[in-house]
Amino acid sequence: MTVKSRATEIPALVRRLGSRRESVVDGAKARLCAKGARAVEALVDALEADNPRIRAHAMPLLALIQDPRGRGPLTAMLLDRDPRIREIAARSLARYPSSVAVAALERCARKDKHAEVRVAAVHALLEQYAAGQERALAQALGLLLDAAEEPRVRLAAFALLPMLRPSARRSLLKKLSQDPVPAVAQKAREIDAEGVPQVSREVSAIRGLVVGLGSSDYAVWNDAVFRLAACGVPAVDPIVAEMEHRAHDPEFCTRAGMALKALGPRRARALASALDRVVEPLPLQVLVEVAGALGEKSLIYRLKDLIDRIVADARGAAEANGFDPMQRVRAKAHLELARVGSRVAVDDLRAILRDPGRRPDLEVLAAAERIGTRSEIPDLLRAHAREDRFTRERIAKALRAIMKREKIRRHNSMFRTLTEAQRRAMEAIFASPPRSRVPAAGGAARR
Repeated sequence: MTVKSRATEIPALVRRLGSRRESVVDGAKARLCAKGARAVEALVDALEADNPRIRAHAMPLLALIQDPRGRGPLTAMLLDRDPRIREIAARSLARYPSSVAVAALERCARKDKHAEVRVAAVHALLEQYAAGQERALAQALGLLLDAAEEPRVRLAAFALLPMLRPSARRSLLKKLSQDPVPAVAQKAREIDAEGVPQVSREVSAIRGLVVGLGSSDYAVWNDAVFRLAACGVPAVDPIVAEMEHRAHDPEFCTRAGMALKALGPRRARALASALDRVVEPLPLQVLVEVAGALGEKSLIYRLKDLIDRIVADARGAAEANGFDPMQRVRAKAHLELARVGSRVAVDDLRAILRDPGRRPDLEVLAAAERIGTRSEIPDLLRAHAREDRFTRERIAKALRAIMKREKIRRHNSMFRTLTEAQRRAMEAIFASPPRSRVPAAGGAARR
């Protein structure tokens, strides 16, 4: 692949987001997701595009990639003149769990002039709460209890009920059943009459819930996530099978991942066979993230086998233009192994850094930062010479972390054997002060 074609591929994929052909858009989405952090700058630039379809598709992609650079631009889009764009921005910001995002969504939920936008902000707050932002629930609860609030917004806030303890849920429904707004009171009475939803583990029932994950209605797919989690191990295979069937649908795969994470670590081993057999990049990437989120070490250590499989399959199997989406899966697997302090795949980590024809993913650099030793320093310096500014900052951060952990000073004798290019990289790194707020790869995805 020529340098020019590498430089223009991502912008070309972003332009395809404006196509009226669904298959073209879906293909571009899947490919941009696989590009990960490399696509972020182009997607952020696309938020200023004249074509509203490009803008509408770029925001959810930033949310799915979850690179920290996307949070600020998405927050700014909450002020766009187009209410449809603001609605998409709110839903997209849900995937950036942080106090900053919660504050922005709170303002949107209270002050936006369009009910549809405020409904989206309420749903986003609930996703923020599910991701660990405790404050987000209080705001959604306040909207639900506010009799002066727009009924559509209050009805949307009913989606918080599955997140409450049974006693709190019963007490809230009792209060809302006497609400002065008829639609709210009726909704509360209907839910109270239904009682705790019965979860069927029948195959047909589970398949119906899996299909529900693809709904455009937040309440439907959110309810499916909780019900599938309650189904336990029997839900794993149907979820994974549908992920494979919808392998070019990033949003569905992300929701499926939420359901699998909700199963909890005790059921993590049921995912082991999926890691061994799934071959589609996007579903496999989600499974790697689920394995890391569950924290079951026996499952995480199986990622070494996945890395070996990807490396073996990649020999001669990359696409004609040199892009292999499985390489981001490989990078994410390295990061999850590094999170538990494992160096079982360090030889492959070094191979990635040494490969002159490949730019290391940010997850690879984050892994090196966590588990790297003095042995990886020359390889990081070699990679520094062929990278852009943002990635060089990540390399510098990793190198400084290793030197601090290994107690290596800048004038250590090991640096005498560096090549001229590596010495220049060292000089460039230490010529500028460290950036204290460079975000860690995958940090926003951690739930």
